[in-house]
Amino acid sequence: MDIVDFLSERITEDEAVARTLLGDRTVSQSGAWYEQRLLLECEAKRRLIHIVESARQAALASLVSDTVQEAGWIPQSLEWLEQSLNALALPYYDHPDFDQDWLRP
Repeated sequence: MDIVDFLSERITEDEAVARTLLGDRTVSQSGAWYEQRLLLECEAKRRLIHIVESARQAALASLVSDTVQEAGWIPQSLEWLEQSLNALALPYYDHPDFDQDWLRP
């Protein structure tokens, strides 16, 4: 499974749990605050994944482009982008679809 797909599925699951808990009238005010925060974190992660994936695709496109003058920056940038996605996957380390290779720094 691709890390972007993995993260998208986990975020969707987190968001569903938060929405379910927000619908529970027995949740305290602090619990409701936490669940609202979780929804915002899900949205922030989606935006960050979109930014990182867009940058990764742009770097790959530059790498294969005939007009690339100096592509020395691209491999390092791709490594940083991969590490960013790996960091986002860390909270889901115990999920059965988690790839242990994503743990490497």
